[in-house]
Amino acid sequence: MTVVPRRQLYLTALTILFVVLLLLVFISVSTYRNLNRERNAAMQTLQRQALTLINALEAGARAGMMMQMAGKDAIGNLVHEIGRSDDVNYLYLVNADGEVVHHSIPSLEGTRALWRPDFERAADVRTRVRRLADGVHVYEVAKPFAPMDIHLTATLSPSSDPAAASQTHFHSRATVYLGMTMAAYETARQSDLQHAMIMAGIVLALGGGVIYFFFVIRNYYLLSRTLQETRDYTRQVLASMAHGVLSIAADGKVVSWNQQALFLLGMPAATINHFDLKTVFDFQETGIARTLHQGVPVMNREISYQRVNGDWLPLLLTVTPIQDETGSQNGAVVVLRDLSQIKRLEEQVRRAEKLAALGRLAAGVAHEIRNPLSSIRGFAYLLGRGHGENTPEREYADVMVREIDRINLVVTDLLNFSRPMTLEPESTVIPDLINHVVSLVSADAKTHAIDIQIDCESRMPPMTLDPNQVTQALLNLMLNAINAVETGGAVDIRARTVNAGAGVEIQVTDDGPGIDPDIQEKIFEPFFTTRERGTGLGLAMVRKIAEHHDGGIRVESPLPGKSNGTRFSLSLNNIKAGP
Repeated sequence: MTVVPRRQLYLTALTILFVVLLLLVFISVSTYRNLNRERNAAMQTLQRQALTLINALEAGARAGMMMQMAGKDAIGNLVHEIGRSDDVNYLYLVNADGEVVHHSIPSLEGTRALWRPDFERAADVRTRVRRLADGVHVYEVAKPFAPMDIHLTATLSPSSDPAAASQTHFHSRATVYLGMTMAAYETARQSDLQHAMIMAGIVLALGGGVIYFFFVIRNYYLLSRTLQETRDYTRQVLASMAHGVLSIAADGKVVSWNQQALFLLGMPAATINHFDLKTVFDFQETGIARTLHQGVPVMNREISYQRVNGDWLPLLLTVTPIQDETGSQNGAVVVLRDLSQIKRLEEQVRRAEKLAALGRLAAGVAHEIRNPLSSIRGFAYLLGRGHGENTPEREYADVMVREIDRINLVVTDLLNFSRPMTLEPESTVIPDLINHVVSLVSADAKTHAIDIQIDCESRMPPMTLDPNQVTQALLNLMLNAINAVETGGAVDIRARTVNAGAGVEIQVTDDGPGIDPDIQEKIFEPFFTTRERGTGLGLAMVRKIAEHHDGGIRVESPLPGKSNGTRFSLSLNNIKAGP
């Protein structure tokens, strides 16, 4: 799963939020301006309509005066007629004293005007929105009443009708008030309010969507981060396990693994992905098939696995099914445990038990054997001295003495092998110790014309070992090598440091006929020998000394690329000096 970085995730969310906020501001300002613009346009329309009616009233008044309607006030008739229009709520004329002289509602004539605005010029216009007693809003326009301008007044002759002159004088300082109905304005205003509410709903929806989107992004990031942390933690747990862990699909192909599994199987990571595990393990024999198909787990089954290099590895196999909430089988988890160390420990325990039993046997029998052997040797020696040097009796007696000495040596080796080994570690220079061992066997090597080569790593640091025990181990290996090669053969002894200088590996190689592979696992067991006069305790003692130095001994025969030869590799580690 790809996890978007937190900074990038929030930058994207904030960018979207900023753009939406700009859109909201733009919509809000645009809606407000549209509302004001529509309102002003409606008011201006009403004002123009009112002025148009007032101008019509003035025009009609001028026409009536010019026709000199005797005894009648033409303006009053015009007021009544205009007041009947659907768009006019009322129309009235107020004289200079504030008295309503003409009104579209005749019952209100003669009343006093409540609104008396001031005018500086005849063309001035005053407006207001008035609420009547019945709750109806009226757009009222007030304007000085000027039916006769200067030019028209000047054209009237002095002989004109006195009634007309007086009428003109009567309306000369009057004010006309026109109340326009605001039904169209209210309709437009309601439409604008509905539009504004719709836009407000859109704004709220967008704002809510932005907030919701922001929280969704935040929750997605938290969920993604939690999931990634969980996956990382699970991966770390699997990688830290001492056992190999594999998860396989229902078809047996590998889905996930840890490094220990790769190490145990001896496979690189590039080849394990979707690798078919059936090519490695027999699903029927191991029970993995039952786990995949029936959900039956396999618990602690010991198997042997052959690596690519041919080595057999003992493994403890555990397989458990992977099931979903419905109980369906979705694969299995395979746990591999390396039993090599356990097998080695079991072998050491068995060997220790055998040696303990042997020690008890040797301790009990040695005394019973040595005492009679001493007597027999003494009598054989005396018997031989009772005859001449070249007599058969003297020769038989000497053979008896030598064989008794050999039996006594076997008993001594057996006692030494069965006793607990106590090391006396000290700083030891490995090349010097090897040279000392070679000097001990050089006489036997020269007798058989055997060439001994020494190759030690330069500047080897001193090792903390028991020099006497290591000398005995190397002496046994060198003597075995000399006895194995024919006259004119060669023996090599090499030494190098291992484990970053904490250990040393010494190899003894000969070009003899080699050791049969069928008996290579038995040569380190006590009393196993292929020589007629061997005791079978030499290599067993070598392994015991190596194990007490936290090391081991292994054999390789024949040598790589050859059909003969044997190489013993003795590994030793620094040990701490005991009290």
